[in-house]
Amino acid sequence: MRRYLVLLLLMIAGGGLIGVPARTTDQREPDNEKLGRELLRKAIVARGGETFTSIRTLFTKGIFTPFQKGESQIPSPFENYIAYPDRERVDFGKGKKKDRRIQVNQGRTGWVYDGDAQTLKDQSEVQIADYLEGIEVDIDRILRADPNDPGRRISYAGRGELRPGERADIVSIEMEPGRRISIWLDRSTYLPISLTHEKSANGGLTRLESRFFQYVRYDGVLFPNIIDTYRDGVQISRVNYQMISVGRAIDDRLFVKPAGIKEIR
Repeated sequence: MRRYLVLLLLMIAGGGLIGVPARTTDQREPDNEKLGRELLRKAIVARGGETFTSIRTLFTKGIFTPFQKGESQIPSPFENYIAYPDRERVDFGKGKKKDRRIQVNQGRTGWVYDGDAQTLKDQSEVQIADYLEGIEVDIDRILRADPNDPGRRISYAGRGELRPGERADIVSIEMEPGRRISIWLDRSTYLPISLTHEKSANGGLTRLESRFFQYVRYDGVLFPNIIDTYRDGVQISRVNYQMISVGRAIDDRLFVKPAGIKEIR
């Protein structure tokens, strides 16, 4: 399950960091690498262990609500289909084709249908790059990644407090020099409560955050029912899941670009 839905990534950029580390550590210390990996292992076990790491397909549905200047806007229903490792489809709206928006990604290709404009187009290079960047910071993909991947430097980054009384252990993952994400884990359950990172935008750095709430067990795996996203501390969206299905059969034809609008499924 994505920390943000695919189309959401192309429409808006996600979240901002407000938590403050209460104690930091020297992440170069060998013991901190060992502790960071151990905390990630505990997070995986908390989510469902092997049942979580062996997920091959995922179907979710729910409500997406955009925010402007911190105020909620008109919500929209969605359905999200994922076939790991590299296929994903999001349908926004329901009913008639003119009321729907669809985005599909497969590897380094993709297409978009806009019901309002009645257009069916291939994604641009920028859109595809945005999608690929987005899945790199998806909490599920991060936890399910190869723990021995030499391209990831994992370390314990200390303790922090997101809000009064909500304390967390922070795991830092350096994807490449200068590109780092932080996962905030509840100190009692080891479930992720926040994921933060920074990205370049408009000539500066934008702080991004996803917050995870109301974990519920679906098919043996714990998923957050609510994901809020923030940019520089201001909320920009909420995803509220109504149903999550693990291992559901997904028709391959859903990912194939139709020959024309009349063939939209």
